[in-house]
Amino acid sequence: MNDAAARIADRLARYLGAPVASCKVLASGWETTVFEFSVDGRAAKTKLPVNRPLVLRFYQAKDGASKGAREFDILAALTGTRCVVPRPYCFEPDADPLGAPFLVMDRVAGGPLLRTHSFFCAFRTFSLAFFAFVRAQIELHRLDAKSLGLDRIAPAFAPEGQPADAPLLNRMLGTIAARVESGPLPQLKPALDWAAARAPGFAAGSASFLHLDYHPLNAIVKGVHLTGVIDWVFADIGDRNLDAAMTAMIISSYAFERPRWLSANVSGNTLRKIFSTLYVALYHSMAPLDFERFRYFQAVAALHRLSMFGIMRRRGAELEGFRPEAAADVTPAVLRLLSRYAARKTGTAIALDQPSLSAA
Repeated sequence: MNDAAARIADRLARYLGAPVASCKVLASGWETTVFEFSVDGRAAKTKLPVNRPLVLRFYQAKDGASKGAREFDILAALTGTRCVVPRPYCFEPDADPLGAPFLVMDRVAGGPLLRTHSFFCAFRTFSLAFFAFVRAQIELHRLDAKSLGLDRIAPAFAPEGQPADAPLLNRMLGTIAARVESGPLPQLKPALDWAAARAPGFAAGSASFLHLDYHPLNAIVKGVHLTGVIDWVFADIGDRNLDAAMTAMIISSYAFERPRWLSANVSGNTLRKIFSTLYVALYHSMAPLDFERFRYFQAVAALHRLSMFGIMRRRGAELEGFRPEAAADVTPAVLRLLSRYAARKTGTAIALDQPSLSAA
């Protein structure tokens, strides 16, 4: 246990009223730091399983208290359903005990569907568990959101001037429009106008519960089994074609600086094309897509992500609710890939060049 983990373990033990063991950093993302730990005895503060791996998820970025509370409610509602999620035990909105709001939940077995330390490991994991990854998303879309109380949870997308019960598409377009204006991001205005003009034909649709950030790093797998879906910060209710479009867009367009075989090069582009094609084919075979809606939502998903990245580069990641270091992941290669993807889907020219998006 390093010094930082030891300090967290000590403060967490005082908060829970139970000895904390094996505390270590599990992951660090754009919004949170995640620790793995266990308790050696019964906790006075809340009921926790003893001597079993648990996760401590910090919310260190903007609006951490509201995001964490919302994620706790979502996980609690989904626990025991066909959608496999880590069971949540408690959420603390106060930053005083540990330095930031935090959530305690089960540590599900396995690792992310995308393993980046070797090509062989990544390909093998995808081959074994990709079917389960797609099937789990479909199971989520088939849940009755109203009976689970998910319709009573505050929406993820609530731009100023839009009622909370407005269709998700309208709220997403409102979010994009606010970013284009505040950035400013004039490069996206023609594509936004294209999407807004067509929105009335696509706003109505099925009322499914959507993850809206469902991709291989947020799916935990072990062998052929999906053991948990994580990171529900963007979840909302809307047309399932939008959630599938968001996943297809992420798989198709996101590149890494490391490893090289997932960079914006021949090997990376080939793998992204194979994985995205396989994803769409598998989803459609199990739950037929409306391809007119799907293609339109691919464009909206790309614009939403591109506008978010544009704000992160121009005005800082904190404005989008992320930690400052998140902006470093929005590389020129990522912007180029996503700009080309959005241009193909909207039929409009898009060029977000890196120099013009340097944060002030």
